[in-house]
Amino acid sequence: MKFNRYLVLALSCVSLNAFALDCNNPPGGTDLASAQGNFQCAEKARVAADKVLNDTYKKLLGSLKDDSEKENFSRTQIVSAQRAWVAFRDAECEFRTSLSGGAHQWLVVNRSQCIAELTADRTKALQSYLEQAQSQ
Repeated sequence: MKFNRYLVLALSCVSLNAFALDCNNPPGGTDLASAQGNFQCAEKARVAADKVLNDTYKKLLGSLKDDSEKENFSRTQIVSAQRAWVAFRDAECEFRTSLSGGAHQWLVVNRSQCIAELTADRTKALQSYLEQAQSQ
């Protein structure tokens, strides 16, 4: 399922900065304004999770080499695994979003929330790999 680009644009362009948006207590309701507020919070969480993931991934890459004689896993392996994980994450979130259904304005919210959740989970796995690589 492809998301309506105009809907994404409309949700992302609407600024709720006129009043403070508390993402710890996002707006309730099912209307467009609630969806816009929730989308802003979901995007904030997604961007933050992506930054932590990328920082962890870079550290992991920096600690690995492509010397299969000396290491249990290599740079080439983690690059391949990460690319596969990104494809999985995107497909999984598309699937979850299609299952959740609902009004169109909520599809992008659900997708952003899914990506943030799976990204946080992946960061934990990469952190574990980094700890293993640093202990060798």
